[in-house]
Amino acid sequence: MKKWSILLAVLLLLSIGLAGCGGSKQAQQAPAQSQQPQQQAQTEEKKFTLKIAGIKTDDDPASIAMRLFADEVNKNSKGSIKVQAYTNSVLGNLNDLLTGMTNGTVDMLYNTFSCYSWLEGAKRFTAISAPYLWDDNAELQAFLDSDISKQWMEEAAAASGVRVVIAKGELPPRELTANKAIKTADDFKGVKIRTAEAPIVQETMKRLGATPVVIPFSDLYMALKQGIVDAQENNFITTMTSSFYEVQTHFMKTDYIRDVSAIFISEKIWEELSDNQKQIILAAADKAVNKEAELVAAKNKEAIDFLSTKMTYVEPDIASIKAKLGSDIYKKFDSEGKLWPTGTIDKILEFKASYKR
Repeated sequence: MKKWSILLAVLLLLSIGLAGCGGSKQAQQAPAQSQQPQQQAQTEEKKFTLKIAGIKTDDDPASIAMRLFADEVNKNSKGSIKVQAYTNSVLGNLNDLLTGMTNGTVDMLYNTFSCYSWLEGAKRFTAISAPYLWDDNAELQAFLDSDISKQWMEEAAAASGVRVVIAKGELPPRELTANKAIKTADDFKGVKIRTAEAPIVQETMKRLGATPVVIPFSDLYMALKQGIVDAQENNFITTMTSSFYEVQTHFMKTDYIRDVSAIFISEKIWEELSDNQKQIILAAADKAVNKEAELVAAKNKEAIDFLSTKMTYVEPDIASIKAKLGSDIYKKFDSEGKLWPTGTIDKILEFKASYKR
């Protein structure tokens, strides 16, 4: 009887122990099961179909690069982002596209960085396109990559509703053609030159002694042919493709306004993207602008080689031009605060003074 009592006690203890182990195992599994839906929610990404638009023709380097951007995002986002590319101003002109990113009709834009300053809230970047401000593209790019420029871009994204995804890649600078050799600052005197309708560009030409004349691009060839103007400022690719060499005798590599490629996105959409999706877009953007820069460099060389057979090349004395203009030309517009916020140029000139190649 005593033996049976001991045996029953042992069996009772074993059953309690097994029940306790089983309960412990269930307790360990329960949190894992309850966390599973939460983990899935954290890794699940919102899906986007984005329209990216441009104004260039299908065969232009910018359009080729834009399509490459779309392909890269579509391939690497694994279905979470679908980018549709629209070239040749199909979705509107540049003003339409910039406005479209603020009202939701367009999601992204591929164009030049200088157009960003057209938006309220991004006016500070007008100063980036000041004539003869940058010594070369490397200096401009270094500024765009600087902390002060990144801070301005963040402020502009919040104020304008449009964010810069990337600003990179050398584009052809604005150059000069004329019906005479323009080598030094003094050679500008009395020249009637077609310029962009931009106050700082017109002031630049006046200081050099030239007479700026605003003429629509569509009328420029005839204006040059008829002698309404003596000179014009466009990049060499445009000079070649628009046949200005037929009505001009000399071309000068002045590099007086520089620009880079840029991709823009609606700030509202950017904020909704996951960190992973943002990285995919950034990587695709870098590949796209590098491709455009490569194509543009080859096309620009082709243009220079071609124009050399049609016109006389003149190596201008840029130092004499900059000396005649002086840095106060920028500070004049800076103090007025009309083209960009006061103090903008001071920050840029401070950067230039400390910039090391």
